[in-house]
Amino acid sequence: MATSGARVVGLRETIRALERYGVESQDLKDVMTAIGSNVAREAHVNVRKKSGALDRTIRPSKTKNKSVVRAGGFGVRYAGVQNYGWPARGITGDHFLTDAANDQAEESIRLMAEGLQDLARKHNLT
Repeated sequence: MATSGARVVGLRETIRALERYGVESQDLKDVMTAIGSNVAREAHVNVRKKSGALDRTIRPSKTKNKSVVRAGGFGVRYAGVQNYGWPARGITGDHFLTDAANDQAEESIRLMAEGLQDLARKHNLT
């Protein structure tokens, strides 16, 4: 299963350093949630809405060290097939989630840089 988006080298170390200087994990979660919210918003636009069940399951995670957008769940187990496809069954994916992540990659990096800079300024670390 392919993933998509952007990987920031050194992010884990940056987050640890910010925490050592008093940045709270909730502040970091807010930055990552903002990034995920942008991707989720675009995925909502791109997803097929036959019944709307899959659309209702698209949500950003709330973690301090990465931004993840999830879709599917107990009642909607077909999210992965809708996104990635199932070649053995002749099903092509529509890539609603991976396209959203790729389309938002530059904006995500900008939001992360701004968010981390704002946290550094807020805690007098600049």
